[in-house]
Amino acid sequence: MKKEDSLMTRKTKGIWGIAVFLVITLVTAGYLFNGPQQTKRMTVTRHSSEVSGNAPQPEKTGDIPSQPVTLMADRSQPPQLFQPGQDYRVLSRPVKTDARPENVEVVSIFWYGCPHCYALEPKLEQWQKTLPANVEFIRTPGFFGPNLWQTHARLYYTVRNMGLEEQAHTAIFSEIQNHRNQLSDSEQMAEFLNRKFGIEPGAFNQAFKAFSVNNQLQKAFSKLKSYELSGVPAIVIDGRYVVEPGLAGSLGNMPVIADYLIRKVKEDRKG
Repeated sequence: MKKEDSLMTRKTKGIWGIAVFLVITLVTAGYLFNGPQQTKRMTVTRHSSEVSGNAPQPEKTGDIPSQPVTLMADRSQPPQLFQPGQDYRVLSRPVKTDARPENVEVVSIFWYGCPHCYALEPKLEQWQKTLPANVEFIRTPGFFGPNLWQTHARLYYTVRNMGLEEQAHTAIFSEIQNHRNQLSDSEQMAEFLNRKFGIEPGAFNQAFKAFSVNNQLQKAFSKLKSYELSGVPAIVIDGRYVVEPGLAGSLGNMPVIADYLIRKVKEDRKG
């Protein structure tokens, strides 16, 4: 009898063990089956709400809103194609411009002895032709002391005052850069202008020493210091934004960035 009882006990334990194993297996299978389905349903529901314009607010856990939130952003402002400090500089103190209040001033700063300025000049000439009527393009010779830079700046203002800027500007660049004639004093300048354009040396020398040229040099020097330049070439837009080769990445990028800044100035004024 005891032997039969022992046998029944072992059978009972075996049946209960099988039953427990089956229960655990069914629960595990149910979890594995229902878990992904629930996750999938939650994901679909979330994206559906975002597409409908009811995107959930970001949580403190670092949840990032998905693309539909970006699509609903304000588009009244122009796209930020270029960034301050990365593609151009913003002056801490705006410089007073010489343009009419309704116009945008664009200042091209150069030195006749600078090969980069010479390389940029054809690009600027083409770009200048595309500028709208409410943009005033001004050339300003760069100089930082009483040296050859200042001598060439005096030459530029003399030629401009004589009404020869458009004819002589590119020719002066070419004479210095291609023919290695530095035009380092008034005698060399007078000889060149007489040979190239038939200007009488006496008329040139009188214009070269004129009081008006001194005033133009002083005014230009004051602005150049305010632009906080480290060199040339440079383009200054509206007395606030400075485009230089270092940040622009190349000479060819300079007019492109300047175009963007002109549009930015106009949009800011509307705002």
